[in-house]
Amino acid sequence: MESMAELDLSETLDITPEQEHQDTKETLKDSVEQKQQQTFQESSKIEEGLKDNSNDEKGEDVLDANIFSEIFQAHQAKHKHEHEHANVHKQVEKETEEERLIRLVKIDDSDTYPSGKKRGLCLIFENDMFHTGLGLSKRKGSNVDRGLMVDVFSKLQFEVRVFQNLSASEIFDALDEARFEDQANNDMLAVIVLSHGNEGILYGYDRAYPVHKIWEPFTANNCEDLAGKPKLFFFQACQGNQMDSGVVVEQRANTRTETDGFASYRTPLHADFLIAHSTVNGFYSWRNTVQGSWFIQVLGASLLVNSYKQDLMTILTKVARVVAREYESNSSNKDFNAKKQIPFIYSTLTNKLLFKHK
Repeated sequence: MESMAELDLSETLDITPEQEHQDTKETLKDSVEQKQQQTFQESSKIEEGLKDNSNDEKGEDVLDANIFSEIFQAHQAKHKHEHEHANVHKQVEKETEEERLIRLVKIDDSDTYPSGKKRGLCLIFENDMFHTGLGLSKRKGSNVDRGLMVDVFSKLQFEVRVFQNLSASEIFDALDEARFEDQANNDMLAVIVLSHGNEGILYGYDRAYPVHKIWEPFTANNCEDLAGKPKLFFFQACQGNQMDSGVVVEQRANTRTETDGFASYRTPLHADFLIAHSTVNGFYSWRNTVQGSWFIQVLGASLLVNSYKQDLMTILTKVARVVAREYESNSSNKDFNAKKQIPFIYSTLTNKLLFKHK
């Protein structure tokens, strides 16, 4: 009965011993192939991993090389700079006092005042009438000077303000108001005074006052906005009652002019100021009752003609030359006839002053 059961099972599976052996062989073959495939895949992954690691290591090597190159180049540049600095320092150390002075005084294009947004204020103080108690005559022809100065400084792009016949205190108040005004964006300041005067003084409507009261509010410690900027002052007024008869000078080489008489002239000990008087200390200043004063008329004409081509000191030198050589008084009174005049200009400017067009 048991054998019949086994027989029925064999028949049901229909497997012979040879077939079973063949199946086992194929199964082993498949297993081996699967194992080989798995091994190949793992090997490929390992190779890819190694390749990726190699690329990463290669990238890191390049990065390290670049960093090292930058460090090396920076070191080389620093070394070069230190070497050049040492050479310059060594060169300066070898420079003699004479060589240093020559280097310092050499003039170049940078020796000019900078130009900002605005030219600046121009304050004109004109006194042509005075209190009767002062015994001063009316300044006929002053209106011609005033009109010319307004025209010239307006064309030079200043903001012009005119003050007429103010008392001394009112003049000081106007100056103080300008001093406290915002002038940070201004290139410079110009102040023009047209009045009677004497040695070291000017006249307001009611009394005399020292000349330095005009410029003193604008020193560097009193007006910080104008520190380092040019401050220009033009005075048309007598500086005394002496007459200059002049002398005849023949043109010759190596002419020397003595100027020791100016040594006692009182001037401000501050930088960036220019003070131009119509005459020297102690002398009379001439004014034509119809055409205006010699100094102001020549100053105005010279500024109009030369302001955009020449610096101010060059212009004022020309003004002094023209007034000195081309003008002479003509009066029926022999004490006032054939008299001369020379403007006096004091400058503590530290650069060339050009009126560049804005």
